[in-house]
Order: sequence, then C-alpha cells, then structure tokens
Amino acid sequence: RQDCRSRGSTLLVPWDQDELEFLNDSLQKATRHFWIGLSVPVAGMGWAWENGSELDLHRFQLALGNRPGACGTLKGNGISPQPCDTRLQWICQKESAEI
Repeated sequence: RQDCRSRGSTLLVPWDQDELEFLNDSLQKATRHFWIGLSVPVAGMGWAWENGSELDLHRFQLALGNRPGACGTLKGNGISPQPCDTRLQWICQKESAEI
C-alpha cells in the first residue's frame, strides 16, 4: 500500500469479474498471489475496498468468508483471502490522465 501511494497510485480495485479475467490474461494466467486493495478491517463487518466502498458480491464470483484482518489477493480469475502480513507482490493502479 505504501509503495503504491509513493507512486501516486493505490492498490488495485477491480471493477468486476470481467476485469479480473482480463488481469489474469494480462498476467499470463498467474499462479502467484498479488495484493489488491481489498480487506476486512479488524473492527469491520465485511470486505471493503481501499477506496472505502464495500465489496459487491454480485459483481464477483467469490466465497471469501469475513475473517477480520484478512486481505484480498488476486490469483487466477478470482480473489482469495490471505493473512495481511503475508509477503507477496502487489498491483497498483493509477487514474489515467488526458494528454
């Protein structure tokens, strides 16, 4: 998260299942986990994106549970929960700019 912020970006917040599949294809069918901007806050009631919005389960084909302190990772066409202190690579996103 801090690395993304230092680059003027945020951890990835995918829009829907189609975007997850596009990312998977772009990563050449990733077999590794990558951090994205999804977590269950320790005091929270469910999954939330880094931008503060709640996870819309209708947009994604997911069964994550609600373990407080868990973070979301991208692997293959889906999102998997992992302990937030697991050492993994991450994906940042940045708003496009008009030229």
